[in-house]
Amino acid sequence: MFEARDYAQLLRLMDELSSLKKGADENMIKFASRANMTRDELAMLGSPVGDNTLVLRVLAGLSAEYGMLRTTLGIKGTKLVMSDVTAKLLQVEQRSSFFGASKPSGSVKSQAFAAAAPKKPFDKKSVVCFYCNKKGHMQRDCYKKKAHEAKAKSKPGGGGREGRHGSGPHAGAALAYTASIGNTRSSKAHGSTLCS
Repeated sequence: MFEARDYAQLLRLMDELSSLKKGADENMIKFASRANMTRDELAMLGSPVGDNTLVLRVLAGLSAEYGMLRTTLGIKGTKLVMSDVTAKLLQVEQRSSFFGASKPSGSVKSQAFAAAAPKKPFDKKSVVCFYCNKKGHMQRDCYKKKAHEAKAKSKPGGGGREGRHGSGPHAGAALAYTASIGNTRSSKAHGSTLCS
């Protein structure tokens, strides 16, 4: 049976959990341990707190510099697990202590975002070049473009993009098409019976 002191302790623990704040001189491990201890004590009194609720209370108790991490973890849409969130918070704390006071406080926000964002490796095979339309490289690395530009620079009067209307592998085709359209129009103007 619950006694009056058990109710008082339950109220105190519930209040402690709802007003959980990370102290300025408190590291992330101590803060997370304090939250876990409060949860364990509540469970012993017959009022268990779920992992998701605990994570939300911990995130709410962080200072404003962790706002980006709170936002990104809230957007994920998956059930939050205290051990995962603690690991991400430790990453952010370690990065901010590594960079020290030389960086502005905004860098902690970007670090929080980077810690929460899933890591996706860059796959060059899926990239398509906008110059030659081949997979595996970008336009800035295109050998065909570099060869075309080198050839254009070696021609007299062809030193770059200035003065030219188009460049790339299809520029000549576009000029030939425009020239052929111009010829059919001029032949129609002279009364020719050519079909277009």
